[in-house]
Amino acid sequence: MKWFNTKTRKKMEFIQHYIPTSKAQLIQVAMYMHNGDTQKAQELFDFYNKNLNLPDFDPVPPTFLQQAKDTVGGFFAWVKENQNELVNGCQFISTLIQNKGILPTIATGAEEAAEPLEDIN
Repeated sequence: MKWFNTKTRKKMEFIQHYIPTSKAQLIQVAMYMHNGDTQKAQELFDFYNKNLNLPDFDPVPPTFLQQAKDTVGGFFAWVKENQNELVNGCQFISTLIQNKGILPTIATGAEEAAEPLEDIN
């Protein structure tokens, strides 16, 4: 027993995996599903659209130049926020190069402030 003809089955598979991004796309799919029958397409559109908050049209994707501008702006903002850590890292690497891999010792002053221990005797 054949439930659907091939064309209808392909349409059903298409609509099952379709994720609408705008009302315009949703009405186009409804028209496609019902072969241009506006009344049935409007019913399908109303059924799917009643609980969705979709924009009327798809948003325009940003241009390559806008994407590059956003990326570079984000990079420079990150550098500005982490400026002190970057400078400290550069100074640390410079010190390693100058000392040929020997880590610098940092005097904290705790060694000089400690008093000698008393004799046990």
